[in-house]
Amino acid sequence: MYSTRTILRTFGTSSLLLGLLGFSQGCNRPAQAKSEDAAPPIHVDTVDVTEIETPVTLRLSGSLKGAKETDLAANVNGRVVKTLIERGAEVKQGTILAQVDTSAAALSLAEARVAVATSKTQEDINKADCARYEQLKAKGAVTDLEFDQVTAKCKTAPLSLEAAQARQSIAAKNVGDGTIRAPFSGVVSERYVDVGEYVQSSSKVVSIAQINELRLEFAVPEANVAQIHPGSAVGFRVSAYKDQGFNGTVKFVSGSVRAATRDLVAEAIVVNEDRKLRPGMFADVELEVGKSKLPSVPVAAVFERQGKKRVYVVADGHLQERVLQVGPVVDGRQSAQLGLKVGEKVATGKLDTLVNGARVE
Repeated sequence: MYSTRTILRTFGTSSLLLGLLGFSQGCNRPAQAKSEDAAPPIHVDTVDVTEIETPVTLRLSGSLKGAKETDLAANVNGRVVKTLIERGAEVKQGTILAQVDTSAAALSLAEARVAVATSKTQEDINKADCARYEQLKAKGAVTDLEFDQVTAKCKTAPLSLEAAQARQSIAAKNVGDGTIRAPFSGVVSERYVDVGEYVQSSSKVVSIAQINELRLEFAVPEANVAQIHPGSAVGFRVSAYKDQGFNGTVKFVSGSVRAATRDLVAEAIVVNEDRKLRPGMFADVELEVGKSKLPSVPVAAVFERQGKKRVYVVADGHLQERVLQVGPVVDGRQSAQLGLKVGEKVATGKLDTLVNGARVE
């Protein structure tokens, strides 16, 4: 076992070493701080924080749909004998989409044509009889009863011909309806039938949507109804293109507020020449409802780190890194709701070489 004297001697030696180490570190701290303060100031280009007018926007949810959309029905009974399109196919107005068997309708058309020809022949015969009986009536060769019976046929013959022609038109329409055509130019959203299926006049064949121009449908809360009108500008984003903004112009506004949801439905027209947007997409809508003034800096003075917009503000001869609560970008200037004050100066240029707290000239 160790003696008491040995333990005390060891303890004393350790305490002395710890004391000397602490003294050494304490002496070094002022030297290090002095070295940092002695670092030469750096030169940075700066710009002033100025006030700009920015739009006040209302965030809403909306959805896109084709400027024209339709579920095209067969409009005739029969078996599908041909389909000429698939989903996503672009079609022009009048393009044949599918063909339905109309052989029965064709037979009805042939029968109707014969009936029309027969009615015309009968009309000609009745006209000749009427002309002859008028001469006999003038000579008193026929009774009034006989004359009336013949002339009645002359009056009804044109009506019979019109009825036959109407039946022919119906039969011809049934034959024509067997060829299903695109009512307008667009893109096929869905095809519902295949060759061999039997369809009725109300059966859906294809869905078509016009996508070079879309409608953005959204609902405006009752409190903001006074701020929406035809011609209002709207901006929106979709999840497929998160970094790209799109614009539209309000064209249609509902005439009444919906009682269940206390809002007003409006539609904006969106030009979609590049075909990026598709009907059915969800949209995050921004509707301008006013103006406000906010401090701003050039976009070039803003950098991003950890998903947040930041700037270097020059204050008391040092750089201060600040996180911004940003507003809209207007004419190349980033507005800020929090983080900046008008009149301050921010660094611009070579932002990736600057550090928080650095001394500046």
